[in-house]
Amino acid sequence: RLGFSHEFASPYYPQSNGQVEAVNKVLKTMLQRTVNKHKTNWHHMLFSTLWAYRTTVKTATSFTPFHLVHGVEATLPIECEIPTLRTAIEILPDTAPMEQRLLNLESLDEDRRSSLQNNEAAKKRSKATFDRHVNLRSFHEGDLVLAYDIAHDTFGHGKFESLWHGPYIIQQCLTKGAYILASPEGLALKEPVNGLYLKKFYA
Repeated sequence: RLGFSHEFASPYYPQSNGQVEAVNKVLKTMLQRTVNKHKTNWHHMLFSTLWAYRTTVKTATSFTPFHLVHGVEATLPIECEIPTLRTAIEILPDTAPMEQRLLNLESLDEDRRSSLQNNEAAKKRSKATFDRHVNLRSFHEGDLVLAYDIAHDTFGHGKFESLWHGPYIIQQCLTKGAYILASPEGLALKEPVNGLYLKKFYA
């Protein structure tokens, strides 16, 4: 009714969730470097981690997330004690605070457009690099496939156990390379499977 479309993604293939998982990956790495030995204080470190993320220039956009939201760069705690050139310029009496704020907001739309263009260009470069090194597998409804045992990567497996289960039938093709599989008896699996974890079955 509201025009939203529901897209499925494999739970063990977070890359298909795009930008959200990319941010989560960065935050997770930052938290891993700041938590204590027992990793029990991560929630206390979350605010400072988010602050560091939001005030760091991103390569893909060439801007900080803080700037793209507020139109100005954040004043860091250290700058309250030791003024930098940027903060010194901001407090010059040449321009009234309200006028300066209006100028910042006027340039914000242009900065956001630039960041969007930069981000799209970065995605294209990343995709081109990815496509050069990966052979994407595509399947069609009705194809017989084998599914890689993801549990092997987490829990290991016996020396003579197969890493591939099946055969399964491609019951439905979803977006972003995900598929709904069904057993030969027609019983669908609970979760979609990404095509990178499938290979064709030849009887």
